[in-house]
Amino acid sequence: MSPIVEAIIPTFFLVGLGLYLRRSELVPENQWAGLDTISYWLFFPALIFNSLFQADLTNVPIDDMAFVLVATIIVMAVLLLSLYPVFRSFFSVDNPSYTSIYQGVLRWNGFMALAIVQKAYGNDAMALVAVAMASLIPIINIIIIAIMAIFATEKRPSFSTVLGNILKNPFIIASLAGLAFNLLNIPLWGPIVSTIDVTGRAGLACALLSVGAGLRLRHAFPPVKEVWFACGLRLIGMPAIALFFSVLFGLKGHALDVVIISTAVPTAMNSYVLAKKMGGNAPLIAAIVALQTPLSALAIPLWLALVQSMNLG
Repeated sequence: MSPIVEAIIPTFFLVGLGLYLRRSELVPENQWAGLDTISYWLFFPALIFNSLFQADLTNVPIDDMAFVLVATIIVMAVLLLSLYPVFRSFFSVDNPSYTSIYQGVLRWNGFMALAIVQKAYGNDAMALVAVAMASLIPIINIIIIAIMAIFATEKRPSFSTVLGNILKNPFIIASLAGLAFNLLNIPLWGPIVSTIDVTGRAGLACALLSVGAGLRLRHAFPPVKEVWFACGLRLIGMPAIALFFSVLFGLKGHALDVVIISTAVPTAMNSYVLAKKMGGNAPLIAAIVALQTPLSALAIPLWLALVQSMNLG
């Protein structure tokens, strides 16, 4: 069995376990919100900070990775905008559903990307995912909130509100702090490093269980056309664009693998929350996440196999 497949299987086992725990009510549904909150504000930021703080960044192509990922997001964002009249006229997709397709394509599940990379390549490669987070989180949030404001709701947030939400994002804060402590060679007391390390270890398992608990399979079957649009553009279109830019700018090795994984993981569960808050089609984004999650288990190994066959991995 491929090492990549073996690395992915435990990730999806945990997602499936989270789904089982929620559906069996062994962990009541109303208790998952607390786990989501502590993972978002504590466990996962600790993991990101520790990955960047401990990583050897001397051989990490930070600039090339950031450019490839940001270019991929911008191209896909423009493509989705150009497809709006097609969705509207030929497929009768309304505005709330369009914003859910948009989110389903552009957003990514960093939890899952980190878990796969850690299992497949070890802790050192996790710094590459943190670089991807620092590159993707700001631009994706800016684009998505703008799209939601234009198409899904009449209440448009101010620029200062959007900027404030981005600057307060714990993933961005942890990424920037970890990079700063690493590059400036700022020492930390041993017990503090150990505390951060232990806290971060809880992050991946909790996050993946939460992803599974958040899946709503009843919304995904049978899949409607909007779900297939989001799955195709996310799992085929996004990695294809990323691979094109990677080849164009000579990105290779683990950095390329991480770029492919980051663009082929399913969309993030927080898309559902934003859809509810800003007038999007929340059941549709839930269906998109539910179908993208198992399909990504097929898409990721296939894309990585293509990279290997091109002698780029």
